Amino acid sequence: MKRYISIQLILGLLLALAIGCSKDNNTFDDITVRGGFVSFEQTPELSYSVLSLDSDAITATLIDSNGNAISYSLSVTYGDITAEDIVTVTEFPYELELPIATVLDALGLTEEDIELGSTMSFIGTVTSPEGTFSGASPDYNDNNENEGGDTTDRAKLYFPNQAMDFSISFFQPAGKKIRGTSFEEVPIGAEDDTYDRNGSNDETLDLINGVLPPYVDYSALGSGVDDELGFDSEYLAITDISSSSLGFSEERIGVYSLFEDYEAYPDGVKGFHSEDADGAIRITFDTVQVPEGQENSGVSFQVFFGDTGWEELDGLHAYANITTDTGTDVLELASIYSDDVEAVAGQWYEINSGYLKGVRSYQLVIQIQSGATAESFDIDNVVVYESED
Repeated sequence: MKRYISIQLILGLLLALAIGCSKDNNTFDDITVRGGFVSFEQTPELSYSVLSLDSDAITATLIDSNGNAISYSLSVTYGDITAEDIVTVTEFPYELELPIATVLDALGLTEEDIELGSTMSFIGTVTSPEGTFSGASPDYNDNNENEGGDTTDRAKLYFPNQAMDFSISFFQPAGKKIRGTSFEEVPIGAEDDTYDRNGSNDETLDLINGVLPPYVDYSALGSGVDDELGFDSEYLAITDISSSSLGFSEERIGVYSLFEDYEAYPDGVKGFHSEDADGAIRITFDTVQVPEGQENSGVSFQVFFGDTGWEELDGLHAYANITTDTGTDVLELASIYSDDVEAVAGQWYEINSGYLKGVRSYQLVIQIQSGATAESFDIDNVVVYESED
């Protein structure tokens, strides 16, 4: 009998504790019953093309999951900029139609400020009869004080259509080539052939082709989309780039087909290679005209940095001389030196302007400079492109 009474007492105590916890201390209950929680009826499109930011919108039906929301508002953050209350809703269900252009205006940004691959974060805040609840996750400090929001990650996982904490991202749609080159039309020699330069070793001057490959210059065979771009190379002396000697006489510089550091080129089987120049090689490509009436265009290329140690003056500078409707300009594309090179070495790395508006022509210039043999460059897949639409 005593044992039976003890069990009853224990069960009663457990039941009382359970009732007490569910009433006063149940975090899940706090945010989903006594608190406020707004969801999408269906999760909207959350990835947007950078070419249609002026017309795209976040479109969805908002529902009051708990039936107790007095109001719902959205804040948005991009980088270190936050805009509060860009949307306020007081009746549910609600048909949300939030133009991306409106969000940008609230943040004080333009379409040109949006970077490819970046995200924009939204936090919902719900006011219910019990108080105001932020959609951000709690963030407790060392004193167990919550410095964050009120909506646990667990609740967000339980409700995948939740509208309390979500992000949108931006992508660049594939472009259509206007002109380009992968150096496939340029004749090549053996892998160990060297370029015998004109001029003295450390003389800054325009490089010229020898009788045999490797070739450092190329004249285009035509101006069609399938005709590869021509290019011209020059050598520039760089003071103190090498501790042993400056300049070169015979090195592997020019167009090659090499598979020593990689299994494949991004496009084709050839590329422009440079090593041990003890100075800079500057490659200037033919000017490419953007088709009349096309407002969205860009330029890109890929580079393979040899996986080795890179010194302070070793690296790449790429830019494009451009014309626009208002004149001429220089478009900076990349400036990668020293430790920054090592961070991307050993892989084909794309340098891409992204879509630009109002550019009428591009003349790509790539300057690669290094001192030691192990510090090598390979350039491939140069493309000037336009949008499909």
